[in-house]
Amino acid sequence: MKLGRNAVCCWGVVLMFCCSLNAQLQAPPPEAVVPQLVNFSGKATDAKGNVISDIAGMTFSIYNQQEGGAPLWMETQNVTADAKGNYTVQLGASKSEGLPLDLFSSGEARWLGVRINNGEEQPRVLLLSVPYALKAADAQTLGGLPASAFVLAAPPSGGSTSARTSLSATSGGTGTVQPDLAGSGTADYVPLWTPNANTLGNSVLYQKGTGSTARIGINTTSPATTLDVKGTATVRGAFTLPATGAATATAGKNSQPQELAASVFNSGTSTPVTQTFQWQAEPVGNNTASASGSLNLLFGQGTATPTETGLNIARNGQITFAPGQTFPGAGTVTSVGLSAPSAEFAVSGSPVTTSGSLGLKWKVAPTSANSANAIVKRDATGSFDAGAIVASLGLTGLSTGSGTAGVNGTDLLGGYGVLGVANGTSGQGVWGESFGTQFAANGQGADGVHGQAHSSAGSGVAGLNSDPAGIGTYGQGGRYGIYGVATKTGTGPATGAGVYGSSVAGPGVYGTAPEGFGFATDSNVSQARTAGGWVKAMVLASGNSGKIVSCFNSTLKGAAATTSPCGFGMQKVATGDYIVNFGFEADDRFFSLTGNLTTVYFTVCTAYIGGCNNVVAPDPNDVEVTSWCYSPWSYGYCDTKFYLIVY
Repeated sequence: MKLGRNAVCCWGVVLMFCCSLNAQLQAPPPEAVVPQLVNFSGKATDAKGNVISDIAGMTFSIYNQQEGGAPLWMETQNVTADAKGNYTVQLGASKSEGLPLDLFSSGEARWLGVRINNGEEQPRVLLLSVPYALKAADAQTLGGLPASAFVLAAPPSGGSTSARTSLSATSGGTGTVQPDLAGSGTADYVPLWTPNANTLGNSVLYQKGTGSTARIGINTTSPATTLDVKGTATVRGAFTLPATGAATATAGKNSQPQELAASVFNSGTSTPVTQTFQWQAEPVGNNTASASGSLNLLFGQGTATPTETGLNIARNGQITFAPGQTFPGAGTVTSVGLSAPSAEFAVSGSPVTTSGSLGLKWKVAPTSANSANAIVKRDATGSFDAGAIVASLGLTGLSTGSGTAGVNGTDLLGGYGVLGVANGTSGQGVWGESFGTQFAANGQGADGVHGQAHSSAGSGVAGLNSDPAGIGTYGQGGRYGIYGVATKTGTGPATGAGVYGSSVAGPGVYGTAPEGFGFATDSNVSQARTAGGWVKAMVLASGNSGKIVSCFNSTLKGAAATTSPCGFGMQKVATGDYIVNFGFEADDRFFSLTGNLTTVYFTVCTAYIGGCNNVVAPDPNDVEVTSWCYSPWSYGYCDTKFYLIVY
């Protein structure tokens, strides 16, 4: 609820004088005092300007300032407004003591605020001089005591008189004599207690004139304004220049101006002329939904009232310059144009010669996606997709999260996801570095370079060297130079191999360790059947049972390679005659045959060697072993254990 803006509000503060003709003819009783009530009239409307009639709850508060602060006094009354919203109340009527006598005793200004039905308090109204007549009630007392309580002090003994007299306040028959005042002062100076006891003197405050035209000077006896300070001033708080009044629907209100004056001598008139500048806040768009304000510069010369210069600052800081404003620099601007690379931008409206707008539009909008001819725009994570990136100074990728890549390259057309080329004499095409400490046997650990292939024809990491004396892949480590783990099974020659090497003229895999092993593995080793160097198969057989006791088959993987019979077959043809089938062609390989007795001769025959006893239709996978025992008293075929190794 608020006081209506469009309503003509008559604010009057009238001291209640209860006078009648009969009262004029009769003397008032001795105990009569000034009534401690003040009349107040207003008009009540709601926030939309609608008139409020009938009974409404109203709270009246008196303040010592126009805005803010705590109320010095307040009361709530139920007030009845007429059909037009007009009402009249007696302030203080709800309290037995009425308005306090000391509310206006300081002589300071007082403002009245009204709040209707617990609504928002309306702009405060300055109370005029009539309520201050309540102070007249103090005229009947001095310090709260009646005049009869004061008598002249008795003259000093000896009969001498003093130029000074004192008042003695008596209460309850006991009197106290006030001390005499001394000192001297100059007329119109505000007195000051000096360091000497009970002595007055001049202060720096000087008052010229009386009443509403009085002027106070500080360190000056000729104040030119209400307050004239000769010297510097420090304000420890906001220096406020409030509005000259509350705005209405018909008019806004400016702030009090801040004035700066200079004096210049005019040789034409041979007189000094005052140059006055003023800054003041002014309303903009009063009584609109976009009401605002601006800070304006005004100027006046001599005795002329300052007027608008045209320079002002809007609430958003935008500056409007005065008409005719120019800027430093030679020449005249006749047009403004805009140019941009035509491959990326489309320009419109250029040039502007009088008025108009310049337009600049992307032909291909920036994006984080891999789009041709688009300017790169990072996404929310700072990343972007791109095709080939050529970095002449190198490329650094940093990843701070698990499962993310510092540099990620993808190729779908047979090219390179990431390609590094070093043309120097000692550089690296691709360099990977890791400071992680977690080891993972599956290859997902803290790797300097990590590669992963998803087909049997690819390699996780491949190293190629076209120099006949070069190295395809080089590994160096305190524990392992190259460490490989195979996790998949398949049918290729290198499928399931931890480390696989291929070379035309040199070693497929070459390892050197001055104090360790050039090659070490905790798994079976596989080699092409026709290649040399590794064991192809091993058998420990029992001649008595004709069965394989233990074995190794390099063509099998995992536990099957060492679990008897390891994919081999064994047949006992007769005493001392056995056929071992290896499941792969063995007739052209090298053999080693060892028995457990020194008095046994062994023979080995294959389809390739010939001379076999029982191989009627020789199988290339078969190897026939015969054992011949001898002693001084007998000889002939005999059953015994033997070791057979195929290289």
